[in-house]
Amino acid sequence: MVQGRKAINRLLEGSVLWPPVVVPFGLDPFGWHGERSSYRRICDFALERCTLLPKVLPFHAPLFIGGGDVEVSSCEEREPDGTLLHRRTLRTRQGSLMMEEVQTPGDSSWKTRRRWIETDDDLEFFLGLEGIVPAEPDLGAVREKERLVGSRGLPYVEVNDPFYTVCEMFPTDSFFIKTITDAGRIECLLASTAERALHAIETLCRDAGCPFILRLIGAEMAVPPFMSRESFLRFEGDFYHKAAAVACKYGVPVSFHCHGPVRDIMDDVWEMGYSFIEPFEPAPRGNVAIGEALAITRGRGVVFGGVDDVLFSTGTPEDIRRAVNACLDDARETGAPYILSQSATPFYDPLTSAAEENILLFMELGPRG
Repeated sequence: MVQGRKAINRLLEGSVLWPPVVVPFGLDPFGWHGERSSYRRICDFALERCTLLPKVLPFHAPLFIGGGDVEVSSCEEREPDGTLLHRRTLRTRQGSLMMEEVQTPGDSSWKTRRRWIETDDDLEFFLGLEGIVPAEPDLGAVREKERLVGSRGLPYVEVNDPFYTVCEMFPTDSFFIKTITDAGRIECLLASTAERALHAIETLCRDAGCPFILRLIGAEMAVPPFMSRESFLRFEGDFYHKAAAVACKYGVPVSFHCHGPVRDIMDDVWEMGYSFIEPFEPAPRGNVAIGEALAITRGRGVVFGGVDDVLFSTGTPEDIRRAVNACLDDARETGAPYILSQSATPFYDPLTSAAEENILLFMELGPRG
């Protein structure tokens, strides 16, 4: 049984490994998960038996804006009722805009109170910005994670795509309406964001000086059921082509991340030159079974995923066993590179005993093939 970095490299070379490479997706024994006692057994098991692809977030500057005549500052304050307010302010010589997120007492999540673009004047302000310096990636964070992971796997370096970045600038409903009624201005905003994102990706791939996997996220906002394949290619196609070409130029494997039904865009993504597509969720959220995905891939990359993450917190051990066996049965005789994984990172703490046992069972069954 081959696991770890050696296994990932062999998959990328087109080898078929069985039992499959098993990734407890997003699990980071060297970071968030390793710092929490409820994940200790899972981390210990994964370090010994699985392949690790812990995520790294190399961009902390909002909207890929790094400074210059346009800069973004952040501050936090506590409101009288205990709500934590996080405010970001974009300033130029012409004026300023802000966005606000809040975390209410007893809730660990952040919710947006004010978006960057809530009026037509806000949109015109952004379109008129000049002198934006693209953000630079945190190369030190990537190198440090690569050092910690070592032979057990690779850092999974996560970058938001322009569509997701721009969508989050608007109230969601008004953004999707504008992709129909105001498509020209939306495309202008996407193009300027894509230019900064591609600069950041090139810097990352050229200068990191260590192996990693580039992971692009956000495509699920631009594909069915939100938008058609044609709209995805119109608004996202050029960026995804260019990002894959940049990664290829520097020998960096790149992963296309998209939840939901991906059948309509699979061929397009493989033709763009992506190394992985993930997470291939089962029905009803997804619409491509692992066997189908492996058949459609035809040696163009590595299929990655298959087990619905919801099962770990809501299912029984028998549900986990059924889900894993279904993926293994689909993949076993295909002769195609495959990574068995769940569809999302577990980020609830403390982890319930039932979820803990289910994740351990998943990691135990997968390496048996």
